[in-house]
Amino acid sequence: MGLQRRAFLRRVAQGAGAFVLAAGTKSLLTGCAGNLDTATEEGRSAAGAVSSEGLLNPGTLAWGAEAISGAPYVFYDPVNPSQLIGFEVEIADAIAKLMGVKAVFVATAYDQLPAALAANRFDFILNGWEITSDRERTQRFSQPYYRYGQQIVVRTNDERFAQYDAASDVTLANLAGMTVGTGIGYKAQEILERDPNLKTRAYDGNLPFDDLVQGRIDAVMVDFPIVAYYVLGSGPGGTVNPALKPIGVPIFLNNYVIAFNASSPKVKTLETEVNQALEILKTDGTLRRIYEQWKLWNDQQAQIGIV
Repeated sequence: MGLQRRAFLRRVAQGAGAFVLAAGTKSLLTGCAGNLDTATEEGRSAAGAVSSEGLLNPGTLAWGAEAISGAPYVFYDPVNPSQLIGFEVEIADAIAKLMGVKAVFVATAYDQLPAALAANRFDFILNGWEITSDRERTQRFSQPYYRYGQQIVVRTNDERFAQYDAASDVTLANLAGMTVGTGIGYKAQEILERDPNLKTRAYDGNLPFDDLVQGRIDAVMVDFPIVAYYVLGSGPGGTVNPALKPIGVPIFLNNYVIAFNASSPKVKTLETEVNQALEILKTDGTLRRIYEQWKLWNDQQAQIGIV
């Protein structure tokens, strides 16, 4: 399995086999439907527009993810810890709404998601998931729902980058000879360590933004959604960090997809239904609205058909 986003945060003691399904316990199983209305006067699609025959349990769309340190993907509201929020929570709600069913979150340790999926603990994984050769052996995948890339962040007052802003043409060549921080297990670590002109500093358990502010490193590179939350202040609990600025558009592009259990007898049906739902959400404005709300929208989303 390749290096993955947020893997280095999975140091919390959750125990092997930490996938859980506990009805009635908000911290473990959270019904999410109803947060996003996809049947409004703005032309969004009505509930029940997509069939739900591929679901494991009629009337319930169960999806697996980890909410610990999961902002802005899936996390508990810092103001109201009983409420699950995040842009992927809203996507799950929107898919369930189109199917006319209830979305139910199944809290699962990130490194246990593949095992939980294979055990049919939920219908699919929705958690910043990427296609890898290892995962292709046991999983099937939806069409992409978000086009993401690696974002470079520097200090706002660093004169070396004064001429650059978020729209500039910036590559790793602009960081030659510098020390660049990221998290252990991030895809960025793999990319940075391949570049002989950079010194990579990988952080275990903490994001490197504080060290960047203090001048201990020259730049940071991580997934753009993480920068949107921790630097641009998108979403509840996120605060704008005026000491830092992203430079350049995201680079080393990849896609987030939904993963299904390839051995499930209903997998082809469910894959078709979820793809139908995503196609609707891409074209009726729902996904764009979600991404704009979370400061995740950029022109790269057009590459996967989001309008």
